[in-house]
Amino acid sequence: MTRPRFTDLLAFTLCIVPFVTWFILKDSLPEKLPIHWNVKGEVDGWTSHKQLPFFLLTMTTIGALTYLLLRFIKRIDPKRTAQLNERIALKVGVGFISFITAMNLLIMMPKDDTFNINTAVFVLVSLLFTFLGNLMYNVKPNYFIGIRLPWTLEDENNWKHTHRLAGIVWFVGGIISASLVLVLEPEQVFPIFIGITILLVLIPGVYSFLIFKKTKQHN
Repeated sequence: MTRPRFTDLLAFTLCIVPFVTWFILKDSLPEKLPIHWNVKGEVDGWTSHKQLPFFLLTMTTIGALTYLLLRFIKRIDPKRTAQLNERIALKVGVGFISFITAMNLLIMMPKDDTFNINTAVFVLVSLLFTFLGNLMYNVKPNYFIGIRLPWTLEDENNWKHTHRLAGIVWFVGGIISASLVLVLEPEQVFPIFIGITILLVLIPGVYSFLIFKKTKQHN
């Protein structure tokens, strides 16, 4: 039988925080709450006061299932090094639940005309990149965490070098992205954020492919 860990308690606590917050604030929440915004930061999706708990439950379930998947990674990952990733997997799981919890709390937070939801969301995503970048350096080959390309999964050296670069790029890129999002004008935020995100994905992927091609030429 698997013993509970501190991270299990932490994950559970993070999961119930939005519901406790909703229970405390439910009488003061407006009848309709925005749950989706377009690229300009304009509301284009709403939920009613009574439906909000179901929205929170959906989001929280996604986070909880992700944590459980990572919690038991060593049992379901066919890679023999899965158990070496267990501590990192737990950190990623808690980090993802923290992100989901922050998003849920953001929905219930009082907002005025000066508040731009996209700015807040993009900052959270940027910080998530920074958090993941801080963990990438020590991730061993597996099928659940990291840059899972055919050539990284088949070549441990490729995996190692790709994730070392990804760790630096994501950590620094996340900080730069969050900083720019906070200082740029609202209409500039979306294209800049998307552009940086594409770079954060492409740079390690292209680097990994170049290593693959170079290795193939020498074999």
